[in-house]
Amino acid sequence: MMRTEEKRTRPGDFFLLVVLLANLVCGVGLIGVLRAALSKDQVAAESTLASSKISAYLWGKVLRFTSAVAEGRRGGEDPTPKGDGDALTDASDLPLGESFQRIRSGTGESLPIFIGAPRDLPGRGRVLPLAVLVAGGTRQDPHYVIGAISLADVDGYLGDLRRRGILCRIVDPEGNTLFDASGELRDRRDSASRFEGGVPVMGGALSREWSLQTYVPNAGSRLPFLPQAILATFFLLNMATLVYLRQRFILPAEAALEAVSETVIAQGEILPPRAAPAHIAGAVKNLLSRCRLEWEEENRSVREATERRLREISESQKNLLSHHRLTKKMLQSRRTDEVFEILLAGVTEGYGYSGALIGKVSADGYLVFQGETDPVSGSPLRIPLWNPGSLLARTFWSGNLYHGSPRELAHLPEEESIVGSFPVLCLPIMRNLGVRCEEVKNTVDRNCPDYHSEDKKCWLRQVPQEFFTGEGNPEVHREAITACLRCEVFPSAALLVVRSVENGKVLNRENAVPISGLASEAGHALEVVSLYDNMKIMAVTDGLTGLYNHREFYQSLRRELERARRYRHTLSLLMIDVDDFKRFNDRHGHPAGDFALRNVANLLRKCARTSDILARYGGEEFAVILPESTPAGALMVAERIKLEVAGHNFIQNAEDPVHLTVSIGIFSSENGDVTEDQIVSLADEASYVAKTAGKNQVVVKTSF
Repeated sequence: MMRTEEKRTRPGDFFLLVVLLANLVCGVGLIGVLRAALSKDQVAAESTLASSKISAYLWGKVLRFTSAVAEGRRGGEDPTPKGDGDALTDASDLPLGESFQRIRSGTGESLPIFIGAPRDLPGRGRVLPLAVLVAGGTRQDPHYVIGAISLADVDGYLGDLRRRGILCRIVDPEGNTLFDASGELRDRRDSASRFEGGVPVMGGALSREWSLQTYVPNAGSRLPFLPQAILATFFLLNMATLVYLRQRFILPAEAALEAVSETVIAQGEILPPRAAPAHIAGAVKNLLSRCRLEWEEENRSVREATERRLREISESQKNLLSHHRLTKKMLQSRRTDEVFEILLAGVTEGYGYSGALIGKVSADGYLVFQGETDPVSGSPLRIPLWNPGSLLARTFWSGNLYHGSPRELAHLPEEESIVGSFPVLCLPIMRNLGVRCEEVKNTVDRNCPDYHSEDKKCWLRQVPQEFFTGEGNPEVHREAITACLRCEVFPSAALLVVRSVENGKVLNRENAVPISGLASEAGHALEVVSLYDNMKIMAVTDGLTGLYNHREFYQSLRRELERARRYRHTLSLLMIDVDDFKRFNDRHGHPAGDFALRNVANLLRKCARTSDILARYGGEEFAVILPESTPAGALMVAERIKLEVAGHNFIQNAEDPVHLTVSIGIFSSENGDVTEDQIVSLADEASYVAKTAGKNQVVVKTSF
């Protein structure tokens, strides 16, 4: 039994011995490290102190030297040596052999300072060369004042350090000794000595820094005793503790319990000292329960985060699909009102803002909100766009607006029903212009001051900056703004107002971003509608006069003849030929001829009824279809046209008025019993008769 116990404990004893030896080695090593660290700190402190004192001394000498030079310069005299400075000399440049370095740039009244390498002077010992760059005085400009200061005090301070057992020297970046009072530092040093090098001198002012190297022989004897004693005592106590623990923890069961207890403690469980196996088992159970709860909590957090992210992605995809669907519908629209309706439906139904509404810009300069009613008249609410007191008018001209409390901004009383007291987003909706004013207007009226402007949004010039202050007389800007709104250049526009309503979806800056994107897409859709409308107009109108072209003339004539046959109405046709137009072109040029044709077209618009159809038949020939017009009525219209054209001056800046005349042929069908070609031929024959009979006449064709 005794032998079994002895065999069982031998491995434990060997292990304990190894641990004790390792503890001893670690203790000795740590004490050595502590001594080395203390020695290094001691030498570093001495080196830093010596460097700061030497730097302060040198800077004091340098500044006194500079002050002497500066005083001499201000007095208008050459500087004279003062204090312990060497004799001063002037030079146009620095000596090459002195290795001067700039230590101060010199700004304002300060002078640039240069310092050289220390050198020995007979009778004075070691000195430090100095130079100051001086501009002005009696010398040539610029020049250097060169001198030297004594380093006897530095040598004395280094000698005092040597007597205290601290050896120092100052070296340049190449390791050359500049000056010291301790002789050569030994290359080989014993383990009890400490060496510190590389502490900068002169505070980093030198481009090629000097370094202070410090060597303390037998630095270990200077170390404090108390930290070493505390560390040694700690390791001795540690070794004693290991010997004590041998009896308690050397057995396998105790070692296993110790391992388990250490693991449990490392996981955050608290065990009493010398815990019994029951306590350790309870701690293990608690640890397992806690780990299971933590795992369940983490799993639940991951699951919730995943579900939340899936909901966000699903919502984003839903918004993206809704945005794509609405954009597609708007781009497929062919009417401006349809684009606005799709946009409003998308914001209210797709994005869930039931309080959204659109105010369309009317020709008389109002924002008309069909969803809101004027409390006085009961008609749709109208907000004047020329009133600077209107929040909606200022927003329409300036751009987007998002505000959490819109009623805090200056606004009209009737606007409170629109903006409300909740956050509101206002977005102007209009198409982007791709051409300038002069590329759009095809009329002869070019009196607009912005007709030749390069700015495509020329109407904004009529809205001055003081308009956006919310003050001023509303009538000041009314005429100019409404004139721009009636202009054909101004695009169809509206103002989208997105409001947060009570118990509804709350509007914020984040969810306002997709609405802004949808409003931008609406602007592109309006541009597509405008292009479609322009294409339709270009397909049926003449590019020079703006009247119907030859193709549309025959289609309109065919429709009117069918109506005349169906309802037994009278239909009249006027064929108008400008007299001697080739002579006019040859005399005044083709641009003047084009201008004259546009004027003739305007005169025809002036004389015709709103139901009449005007067309340019070709060249200088025009045609006017008069639905439900008797021959007598057609003759009255023709006479009026003849008189208007004959009395018009077609060259405004000519010395004498330039007039043109027209020959007009008329044919009337009582019930539309002719074909298109027949009625055109008959009216054209009448026009030819009028031209051959002397021109400037009206001839009525009465029969086939």
